[in-house]
Amino acid sequence: MRVAVMGAGAIGLLYGGWLQKGGADVIYIARGARVAELDKSALSVQGRLSFSVPTLKVAPDPRLVGPVDVVILCVKLYDLEEAAKSALPALKPGGALVGIQNGVNAMETLQRFLPAEQLAVGSVYPVAKLSGAASVTYGGLERIVLGNPDADIPDVVKGLLETWSSVGVDASHATDIQSVLWQKFIGVATGSAINCLTRLPAGVVYHDDGILKYVKQAISEVIDVGRVAGANIPAKAAETTLAYLKTFPFNAIASMRVDLDAGRKLELEGLSGEVARLGRLLSVPTPFHQMAYDMLLPFRDGPAAAAPR
Repeated sequence: MRVAVMGAGAIGLLYGGWLQKGGADVIYIARGARVAELDKSALSVQGRLSFSVPTLKVAPDPRLVGPVDVVILCVKLYDLEEAAKSALPALKPGGALVGIQNGVNAMETLQRFLPAEQLAVGSVYPVAKLSGAASVTYGGLERIVLGNPDADIPDVVKGLLETWSSVGVDASHATDIQSVLWQKFIGVATGSAINCLTRLPAGVVYHDDGILKYVKQAISEVIDVGRVAGANIPAKAAETTLAYLKTFPFNAIASMRVDLDAGRKLELEGLSGEVARLGRLLSVPTPFHQMAYDMLLPFRDGPAAAAPR
C-alpha cells in the first residue's frame, strides 16, 4: 500500500511512521525548508510505543508522488480545502482521502472534491510534539478512529486501520463518526480557548477554582450545541471530559496556543468560531465561545493582522 501524508508535523510523522513500521510505503509531503530537513532523515519517536525508521521519503508537491492508494491529510483546519484539492493528482483512480483534523466539519470540506465512498475522517488522541526535525515525543493514547457519516469507509482505509493495529495502535472504524468527532471536540475547543485566553498550561487551568468555572462553561456549551446538532454525546460527557483534561501533564498546552505563541495562524474558525456559529444557527447560547472567538479574532491570521495601523 502506497500512502502519502500531507502535513509532516508531529501527528503526520507519528501516524505515518507507524504505517511504515507496519510495512506501508509512505511518502511525506512537506513545504519549504521541511523538505530538506526530512529528506532521507531517520525518524525517532519516543513514547509508550517508541520506534525509529531509518529513512523518510519526502516530496514538496503531491503531483510528484503519485499514484498512491490514499492521502492522509494531517493539516490544520484552515489548510484542509487547499490540501484536499492539491492531493487529487496523487491519487490512483478510486483512491481515498482521509482527513484528520481537530474540528467537526472536515467531511463537509472533503465532499467538495470526491464522492463519499472515497472519503474518511477521524480523530487521533496522542499529545505529540516535535522535539527535533524528525523526532517526535508523545504521551496519551495511541489511538485513531476513522469513519464516514454517509457511506462505508473505503477498503484502503480499512487497510490503514489493519496496518496501524499490527504495530499496537488502537485503530478502529466508527459507524457514527460524527459523534466521535464531537466527543473529542468538547475538550479540544475548550482547551484551545482556555489556553489561549489565559496563556497558562494545563497544570494551572484545569486545577484553579477561578478558571475551572469557565472551563466547565466552555465544556457545557459544546455539549449543548453538539446534542442539538444531532451528535450522540453521553450523559456524563462533561464529567469525563474534565477528568480527562485534568490528567494532562502540568506544562501541556493546546496546539492552538502553540500557534498563538509562535505567531502563526489559528484554527479559531473551526473551534470556538464553529461552536458560536452553530450556536447561532441552532439557537443554543454560547456566550463563552463567542467571547473567546471575539477576543482571539485579531490573532486569527497571525500577529501582523492585529498590529496597530
